[in-house]
Amino acid sequence: MDNGLGKSYKGNFDPWVLWKPNVSITHTGQRLVVDGLEFIFQYTPETEAPAEMMFYLPAKKVFFCAELATRTLHSLLPPRGTKVRDARSWAAYLNEAITLFGDDLEFVVPAHSWPFFGKERSLNFLEKQRDLYKYIHDQTIHLANRGLNPEEIAATIRIPASLDGEWFNQDFYGTVRHNVKAVYQYYLGWFDGHPANYDRLPPKEEAIRYVEWFGGETAAVEKARGSFDRGDYQWVVQALKWVVFANPDHKEARELQADAFEQLGYQSRSSIWRNMYLTAARELRLGNVTQGARAGTRFFGIFL
Repeated sequence: MDNGLGKSYKGNFDPWVLWKPNVSITHTGQRLVVDGLEFIFQYTPETEAPAEMMFYLPAKKVFFCAELATRTLHSLLPPRGTKVRDARSWAAYLNEAITLFGDDLEFVVPAHSWPFFGKERSLNFLEKQRDLYKYIHDQTIHLANRGLNPEEIAATIRIPASLDGEWFNQDFYGTVRHNVKAVYQYYLGWFDGHPANYDRLPPKEEAIRYVEWFGGETAAVEKARGSFDRGDYQWVVQALKWVVFANPDHKEARELQADAFEQLGYQSRSSIWRNMYLTAARELRLGNVTQGARAGTRFFGIFL
């Protein structure tokens, strides 16, 4: 129908429109016959999307799990910006689906990938996706209660081998580190508990002061180049952020930060992270994109 971002954003020249729905799914267990085929719906709001549902086709023994279970770890907080998704409800609805349909299903169809064939493989997929989101949720809250901040929790959590060993639980899209911070934000907000971070200076003002403390732009770039040569790419992009904020026209800093972003992109399993890093490198070298996206242009893989 479109590129996933709606019909009315700037640059859209697509004349098609969405049809007004004539049936609303309002509760779990609701049944509907479409072209002779019975659907049993599971209502799963405020999970992957504010309005979300899954359904079961009893005649075919097929369960469609929408985006609550996919062949990758999903993202609990889209980098494009939206409300944090509720990991606890996400896992609970997957558990409810197993209870409702698990005895009869033979096939599971995720929204964005190929099906699972056979009851045993299908249930294994649903159960371990459920357990993955529940584990990330519970361990984040556990460590937050011990006083760790989001970055510390993200660096601490390790997924158990029973879950991490499954291909479909890998962070090819969403990531454990990102989702940990999303769970923290969902319950505790953006503040990490350190008073120095409560009322920080705006980035431009902070950058000017950092560069002065580094000993000036030239010294900062030279130190960053040494870190780049040692393969410390994450630190390079963090340090050079201040130089580029303080002086957006500093070509050497922009080029070196772009090189480091490129290396981070090459090393990223997550398509979201990789696209963000490589897009940042491109913008540092060539400037920002100023024209609106044309309808049908598949930029949404960067942001979803």
